Amino acid sequence: MSPREHVDESELHAFVDGELDAENRRRIEDHLHGHAEDAALVEGWRRQNAALRAAFAQTVKEPVPAGLRTASVTSLTRSFGSGVNWARFSPSKGASLRAMRRSDTSRRLPRRPAIVMSLLTLLAGAVVAGAALLAFTGPASPPAPAQRAIIEPPGLVGHAQLAYQTFAQDARPVEIGADRKGELSLWLGERAGFGRLPDLTEAGLELVGGRLVPGVLAPAGLLIYQSSGGVRAALYFERAGGEHPSTAPPKTAPGLAAVEWRAAGFAFILIGPLAAEVARAAAESAAAQAIR
Repeated sequence: MSPREHVDESELHAFVDGELDAENRRRIEDHLHGHAEDAALVEGWRRQNAALRAAFAQTVKEPVPAGLRTASVTSLTRSFGSGVNWARFSPSKGASLRAMRRSDTSRRLPRRPAIVMSLLTLLAGAVVAGAALLAFTGPASPPAPAQRAIIEPPGLVGHAQLAYQTFAQDARPVEIGADRKGELSLWLGERAGFGRLPDLTEAGLELVGGRLVPGVLAPAGLLIYQSSGGVRAALYFERAGGEHPSTAPPKTAPGLAAVEWRAAGFAFILIGPLAAEVARAAAESAAAQAIR
C-alpha cells in the first residue's frame, strides 16, 4: 500500500460486515497484514459479531407471541375506530367547517372538572417537592463502599474456543490459504513466533490455511484443518506463560473436543467437533512435529 493511501475506520467496519467489493477487500487485507493495531480491531469486531450471533441465534427464530399481536391490533382499533370512511368529508367547505366546529365543541371538557384536575395536579406537585426537600436536608447516610466488578479473562482453552467459533465456519476462515504455505509459515513465525504447519493428513485432516488472532498474552496463530466430510478443526497456539495445563479435561462447548499441551515454549490447543480418538491422534501428530 502506498503512503498516500489511507484506510479509515468506516472501511474496516465495511470489511468486517462483508460490504466491500473484491478489489477493496484485497486492499484492506493488504493493509491489515502491515498494521497490527487495525488487524486487532478487526479481529475484535469479528469476535463481537460471532458472540452476538451465538447469543441471539435462537431468539430471532421464535414466533411473535399471539398476545402481543392481539395487543397491537387492539391498540390500532382504539386509535382509528373500526374503520375510516374518508367519503364522509363533504366537498362543501362550509359544511365541513361547521361539522368540524361541532365535533371540536363536543370534545371539550367541562370547565369545572378541568379546574379540579389542575388543583389536584398542583397539590401532588407540592407533596413531591416537600418529600424531596426532606430527603436532601435529612441526615446524610454514609456512602456505600464502592464495589468493583471483577471479570475473569478466559484462559487458553477459552481463547481457542472463541477463535474457533468465530472463524472456523466463516465464509473466509483464513487469511492465507494452504496454497501459500511458505508465506503463511513466514508470517506466523514473525508475528506469533511459531511458523511450522503440522501435517495432519494421517489423522484425516487437510490444512485449509491460517490466520493471526488475539491471544491471552501475545498474538496467537490459528491453523484451520478440514476432514473429507467437511468437518473443520483448528490448531491454536501462542507463547506459553508460567501456567501449566490442567490435568482435568478442558471445558468446551457441547459438541467440541479439545486437547491441550505444551511444546517448544508454546501452548497448543487442538479443538473441533472431532471424535475423542481422532482428536488425540491429531494432537499427538502435531505435538511430535512441533518439537522437531
